[in-house]
Amino acid sequence: MNVWAYIDPGSGLLIWQAVVAFFVGLVFYLKQTREWLFGLFRKLFRGKSHSDAAAKPGPLPPEPHGR
Repeated sequence: MNVWAYIDPGSGLLIWQAVVAFFVGLVFYLKQTREWLFGLFRKLFRGKSHSDAAAKPGPLPPEPHGR
């Protein structure tokens, strides 16, 4: 039995666009997930050291009013 299949160019390009969009979206999703996991592990395993406390600036003093 002979089977003749035909996909017109519009449908073929639509399928190609969907495949490319899926893989590009997957790359961005995996990148964001990786960064989220690394940030989570950094928060969990980072100890409170003196250098961390010194690196964070405190509140600013109030501005003088009588100039």
